[in-house]
Amino acid sequence: RLLYQGETVYASAQYLKPVKSKEEGNKGGGSMNGLSIVDVEKQKYTYEEMCEDLQALSKAYPGKLTVNKLTVTKDGRNVYDIVLGNSSSSKNILIQASIHAREYMTAQLVMKQIEYYLANEKTESYDGVTYSELLNSVAFHIIPMVNPDGVTISQLGSTGINSTLTRNKLKEWYDRDFGNGITTAAFSDYLLRFKANANGVDLNRNFDYGWNEFKGVAEPAAEKYKGISPGSEPETAALISLTEQLKPVVAISYHASGSVLYWDYGQTGELKQSCETLVNLLHSVTGYEKKDSQTDPQDAAGYGDWVVMVKKIPSVTIEIGTKTAPLASSEFKSIFEKNYQVLAALAKQYR
Repeated sequence: RLLYQGETVYASAQYLKPVKSKEEGNKGGGSMNGLSIVDVEKQKYTYEEMCEDLQALSKAYPGKLTVNKLTVTKDGRNVYDIVLGNSSSSKNILIQASIHAREYMTAQLVMKQIEYYLANEKTESYDGVTYSELLNSVAFHIIPMVNPDGVTISQLGSTGINSTLTRNKLKEWYDRDFGNGITTAAFSDYLLRFKANANGVDLNRNFDYGWNEFKGVAEPAAEKYKGISPGSEPETAALISLTEQLKPVVAISYHASGSVLYWDYGQTGELKQSCETLVNLLHSVTGYEKKDSQTDPQDAAGYGDWVVMVKKIPSVTIEIGTKTAPLASSEFKSIFEKNYQVLAALAKQYR
């Protein structure tokens, strides 16, 4: 079926076979059939499940993954950097997820992406290039859960936290916020909507670009407390260190929600052109709306602001889902279909 001068016409030949165009292939349809390791039916994808899945993936696909420990959080959980692809490649692509606690479906998404590419490396392709060839040309550094303590708080409440002191602090922060009128929610709902880490620091307000200007709240809380200084938290310090070490060609942040792409942080010139190229690529794959700072300004001191404006690395924030985080598991299939080709598109563009 062809579109010719505005009309639909048909042509056939027995030596031709149907293939997806780049546009069709980028709009979804990635099958999760047979992918049994990362469970996408669960509403709460926990830190413990992620760790188990990393072990299972490493066993099922020996030699295809490298799991590096970046740091240990206040409550004793590891932050991992997962290397997928050619670890010796100079073309590093950094993807980080779940820096905000309640947005934990982003960890589930990137873990399922990892499983999908491992399972389909030899059989699937993007825009005429096999996954195997694409993965051999770049090194993906994927941090599935930057904020595992916060994720645990959002999913399990204070009972999921190991430290008695931290559990008491959570109640203290809630009582203060409730007393000051910052929240009217019950304690359980306050924790469900938690964004910060176990120190009450909003990790995506803890980077050194716009940190001084950002006011937020003055004390530890569920969100918007920027910390005592930029990079004060083990999680953000580890992400800063990895970024500076890798010098990635692009950096992607997964957040929830809104189904939009944030890319404009006030950059100019060649850097802005590079970021626009990146956001246009991701728009073609996901179909998500592009947003810029002039029409939709965001809070400062985030990882995206810092990596673009300080490190001069092209970056886009991908906001998945349509409802308020935590997202319902019923949204996962649609989200995966829109995002499963993101890694392939990045590899082809930046190899």
